[in-house]
Amino acid sequence: MPPWPEIHVTDTERRHGVDEAMAEYDRLAAAYLALGDEVMMLPKVSVAERADIVLATLGENQP
Repeated sequence: MPPWPEIHVTDTERRHGVDEAMAEYDRLAAAYLALGDEVMMLPKVSVAERADIVLATLGENQP
């Protein structure tokens, strides 16, 4: 997931601001693509909805 500026907070777990988070996201996305990994964008919906999307996608890739 790319950083979500509207809900991004800085705290003890997430010590960087949204600009640093975006730069890190861009670096990671480029690295994953360069390694041949598939990158999937999740919609900005609730955590439960995102989890359902991930689990459904993983289920589609099972033999």
